[in-house]
Amino acid sequence: MSLLRLLLFLLLCYLVFAALKALARGRKTKPADRQAFDRDGEEMVLDPQCYSYVAKSGAVLKAGQYFCSQECARVYLAR
Repeated sequence: MSLLRLLLFLLLCYLVFAALKALARGRKTKPADRQAFDRDGEEMVLDPQCYSYVAKSGAVLKAGQYFCSQECARVYLAR
């Protein structure tokens, strides 16, 4: 009977530890951290030719519009 009690006690300790660990993990990201991430995130632009989103820093700027590649810019501007 004492072995059963020991096993139940160990199981209860493990569950409490797992719950505390999950709570601690959830508190690592503070709202201020999330705001900094949103502020520092890179802007995405829509390619009007193929309708894909591209990071603005990697996009091709032609005629005031952003494209994912030179080919998409060429095809779109040839219309």
